[in-house]
Amino acid sequence: MHEHGSGVWGVVLHTLYDTLPMVPLLFLMYALLEYAYHKKGFDLLARTRVSGALGPIAGSLLGLLPQCGMSVFVTSLYVSGRVSRGTLVATYLSTSDEAIPVLLAHGNQWEAVGLILGIKFVAGTSAGYLLDLIGRRRLYAGPVVAKASSHVVEVQIELKETTASRVIVHSLRRTARIFGWVFGITLILGLLLEYSEIGNSLQALTAHPLLEVVILALFGLIPNCAASITIAEGFFHSWISFGGAVAGLCAGAGYGPIVLVKDGDRKEAVRLLVIVLGFSILTGLISTAVRGIP
Repeated sequence: MHEHGSGVWGVVLHTLYDTLPMVPLLFLMYALLEYAYHKKGFDLLARTRVSGALGPIAGSLLGLLPQCGMSVFVTSLYVSGRVSRGTLVATYLSTSDEAIPVLLAHGNQWEAVGLILGIKFVAGTSAGYLLDLIGRRRLYAGPVVAKASSHVVEVQIELKETTASRVIVHSLRRTARIFGWVFGITLILGLLLEYSEIGNSLQALTAHPLLEVVILALFGLIPNCAASITIAEGFFHSWISFGGAVAGLCAGAGYGPIVLVKDGDRKEAVRLLVIVLGFSILTGLISTAVRGIP
């Protein structure tokens, strides 16, 4: 990322040089995604069989879309008793929040992104059907709140059809927000590498895959795009292993867990998040074993 001894301004300039080229690619991806959501969003959601026997597959496919709103949408369906626990867990495991656009914007991560998406889809679908098989497609039975979470309302607004100019403005804002996170996180990590031994610690951590996978899975549970972006940047700069990145990204489910805890039964929410964590750790360890320890 940068040469040691370059000083604070050297780290800042190197960080800007590393991250600035991703801006046009991020904007292009977000503009296309916004257009698809606004023009085809309702058709997509109407045609998926997320409430039926194909729920875990549909949930996993929705989660793969690089938009944390899908986990919020499926969570709102779960707390209203319309999808199974397996479908919810499948959606959470396949959700990657902002990590996929960030990795793609770097330009040379297509193979890794394809592998991550494939693994997350298989993990989500398998875990979803296993959970439904054990629980006989158990639906949510807790209290249903009358007022939906603000995150759910936000998703519904984003899915409505709008003008091209508003799509562009929203895409520019989203690009600026995510670039700000990427730049800030990369800068902080760069400064830590410059003035501390965190680089050696991260490299040493990859020699202990179980510990690394557990730590990154716990970190990935943080319901904020900063967590997924940090994992994506750490993987891109080879600070964390592939298996660790998979574990962290499987555990990350966007804002869905916030809605689950806020609008649903909290004990049930904790149980489901522990299940997501367990499957994330297992998937990360399997990925590490298959790929080999870096």
